Amino acid sequence: MCRDHRDLSEEHLNLINTNFKKLHGNYLNDVQRNILKRCYDDNLTYEELAQELDFTRPTINGYAAELWTLLSTLFKEDVSKTRLRGAVDRYIDSSPSETPRQNVKIFISDRTNNSNSDKVQQLQTAIQETGQETIIAENWLECSPEELAECIAFLAIVSSNSITESDILNQEIYKARKLRQNRPGKTLGIVLIHAESLLSLPLNHPLHQKLQGIPQLEWHSDTSLATLMAEIEHSLKYQQQQNRDALTDLIDNLLRLNISDNWMLTYVGENQLSQLGYLVRDLRNQRIQSGYAYWGVGPTLMWARACSDPTYHMSENLRQFPLYARNLARYVDHEQYNFVSLGVGEGSKDRNIIKDFFNRDENLKPRDDFLYIPVDMSLDMLRMAIGRIQELPSHRRIAIQRNIETQDGMRQIAHIAQILGEEKPILYGFIGNTIANVEVPEQVLGNIVQVMNTRDLLLFEAQIIDESALEGDWLEATIQSVREEYEGRSFRQFAFSALLQNSDLSIEPRERNLCYEVEVSLQTWQSSQILQIDCLFQNNTDRDIFLTFSDGDTMTLNFGDTISLYRSRKFTKAALENFIQAKNLTIVDTSTYLSYRNTGFMVMMLQRQTN
Repeated sequence: MCRDHRDLSEEHLNLINTNFKKLHGNYLNDVQRNILKRCYDDNLTYEELAQELDFTRPTINGYAAELWTLLSTLFKEDVSKTRLRGAVDRYIDSSPSETPRQNVKIFISDRTNNSNSDKVQQLQTAIQETGQETIIAENWLECSPEELAECIAFLAIVSSNSITESDILNQEIYKARKLRQNRPGKTLGIVLIHAESLLSLPLNHPLHQKLQGIPQLEWHSDTSLATLMAEIEHSLKYQQQQNRDALTDLIDNLLRLNISDNWMLTYVGENQLSQLGYLVRDLRNQRIQSGYAYWGVGPTLMWARACSDPTYHMSENLRQFPLYARNLARYVDHEQYNFVSLGVGEGSKDRNIIKDFFNRDENLKPRDDFLYIPVDMSLDMLRMAIGRIQELPSHRRIAIQRNIETQDGMRQIAHIAQILGEEKPILYGFIGNTIANVEVPEQVLGNIVQVMNTRDLLLFEAQIIDESALEGDWLEATIQSVREEYEGRSFRQFAFSALLQNSDLSIEPRERNLCYEVEVSLQTWQSSQILQIDCLFQNNTDRDIFLTFSDGDTMTLNFGDTISLYRSRKFTKAALENFIQAKNLTIVDTSTYLSYRNTGFMVMMLQRQTN
């Protein structure tokens, strides 16, 4: 072991000086940290330390052999830890470090209509002299995704002659803005440079709107190149810092608020009046889409009641979930990940996830910068979920009201989460059988996968049914059992709640029960068998039923007419696994339980495939 009874010889000091000065960049910091911490704090032998740092492979700037010799010599000589600490500190502090050059590019689009091509060349040369690679893009719109991924700035050069190029410039600016929006954390600077003469556009030209907020510089014959370069650099730095500074100020101000935990900080991403219009439109078409079944105060209250009813499967699921989900917590680094919950339900599962996946130990809260982002269409569902997470301060519980079933909605959710979460990896939660209740499961899961980064994880849960329960004589008994489950009083009240909240349906409770139907059918899905459950309102009375909706429109339901209230599914394990793998996801691990009814839940830890 490293011992303190012998001084470090001058020969060893020179050897340290020679070899540590040869290390460069980030690896120098790794060596310093590992030698000072691993050797001194953990009392490793030099040989163990060398093996851990993998000095036996000659890949570290060509000096692995010398470092191996150094560490071996120090090990044999039993040199002083204290003296070695001082030597390493002294020589590392005096050693120059080199930052590896990043593979990034600045794109220059010349839209001067060839009037100032020499200036464009001068600008490219000046930028390249700073060590930055530039590309003059004849058509930036045709650049490959690989090239665009390396782009850190887009400079558009224009002049009075650019009016003929305004349409293509309009498209380029739009694409640059879209690229910046879709890759949070990697800023794309956009600057418009007027060379010699100003670009003049008609007042109603669409490019005016695209250019709002974009820095515009003037480059005249008497403007030195150095001055222009300084202005460009200032503009790019300002754009890089603008969002981050605003976010920092916002969080600082939130910390100063002395308000109760009952307040909820929420990004509202849907126009609620428009959402009501969509719901009424669906009611006219005699159906309620899945997201609207939970939308509003009434459905939220009734869902919470259904989840506590032992005759409905969610009661057992809520009790079992912490027991089998925590088996997957080891895949989440609680010091790095934030948590985004997609479709929060009544929120008790999220509380368990935060406790089991993100607490540093059983008695501590998550780290100080941990961020919890619940997402749901229903503001009332979000309110209920947030209310269960009192362990976090309000600025670490930021809700998003948005429909997760749309591609744009999921992109915006991920964008907000990545920016607010300071680009830390995300654990997405898609639990509670939400996948079974959405309109198009394939599309919804595909939207989630598209926004996941390589380090992101997806905690995924769905209800499963044993394949044997769907075979032969067991099928009829299984269908009857499932029908009874969804005909229970509490779930029936939940299924009716959206219709009752958004119309003047005024029939007696006895008649309402007679008009509630549950259809359970065996369906082929993803080349496998699943059970599909449809909950319906059917006019089984002896008269026509007249409905008035919240916007004043009316509808007549004749005898036998139906309104689809709710749809769910129960998957076989094989169907679920095939579905997951077909969506470019890797199953990292699973945890499953089945009840006496041959149904249960399977929770998976998933990761996006990298190839």
